[in-house]
Amino acid sequence: MTTSKFSSAGLLPLLLSAVLGCSSGGGGSSTLSDFCKQWADAYCQIAVNPCGLSMDTCTTYQTGRCMANASMYTTGSKRIFTPGNTGDCINKIKSAYGSTNPISSATQASIDLACQYVFQGPGKTGTNPDSCTTQFDCAGSTNGSIICDATYHVCASKTTVSGTGACMNTGDVCSTNFYCAPNSQGLLNCTAEGTTGAGSACTSAPCDSNSRCLSGTCMPLAQPGGSCSVDSDCMNKGFCDHYGSAPTCDDGLQFAKGSQTCTCIAEGMGCPSSTAGGGGQGGSTVSGTGGAAGGANGAAGATGTGGAAAGTGGSSGVAGSSGAAGAGVGGVGGAI
Repeated sequence: MTTSKFSSAGLLPLLLSAVLGCSSGGGGSSTLSDFCKQWADAYCQIAVNPCGLSMDTCTTYQTGRCMANASMYTTGSKRIFTPGNTGDCINKIKSAYGSTNPISSATQASIDLACQYVFQGPGKTGTNPDSCTTQFDCAGSTNGSIICDATYHVCASKTTVSGTGACMNTGDVCSTNFYCAPNSQGLLNCTAEGTTGAGSACTSAPCDSNSRCLSGTCMPLAQPGGSCSVDSDCMNKGFCDHYGSAPTCDDGLQFAKGSQTCTCIAEGMGCPSSTAGGGGQGGSTVSGTGGAAGGANGAAGATGTGGAAAGTGGSSGVAGSSGAAGAGVGGVGGAI
């Protein structure tokens, strides 16, 4: 049965959930303790070389972080440790942290998605869908094609709506550069997001993917070396690097002996006080779309002027409900 979305309040929060930056062994893990050991080993590839730090200290720290994250994601929720999903998570982290290349925002997003699904719920979609609070409560595909519809709080298969089509059915999600908002009749339709060229205001509607919201106006994305708050502020899908004196756009997370990235990830020391890897971008005001999830380094998702309070460590977004906190190498809920 398809449910229609008639918005009396004009809010459609689409929560695309928090991220859990975790890892497991190349072939998967059968127990949580084994998974956390392999998570630690995967992240701590950087401990001795290039960081010049103790492997034992790193694995002890990261094992503790993993166990704390696991408790946070399963306590009081429908999510359970799912051994079959550990392999993809651990392989992605091994690849990223075993390479000398910068860990880009796209690579981290891939890790985040795979590792969140290490803790997956049994919720079903279909005629009588199960209730949910996050897409990770829902069973099935782990590629993000199943969401938790935030209007009805049920598991649903995501359906991308093109252009200015109606977004009234359970699972409807507007295409890139559009957001779901009520029209003059109170029915939900996909609406074009604000643009830099038009100098669109972003106090009541979000900016498109080629813009960012600054002082209430859609402005151009930051160039490499430019200041930023979240990854989506950076052009060319850059990484908003919070390690250093001020957050700036660059190619991605990098490690060198004596660097802040090394001491934070290998020892949990000297981590950025606000975020460690960029919060999620804020949702739209009118539709109430939720803020995106925080990065695996622990940054919380952003919120905006019309939504609930931002998650811990999150930066202010356009509007909508708050993004959920990240829970990766930086620590639980964005707290290092």
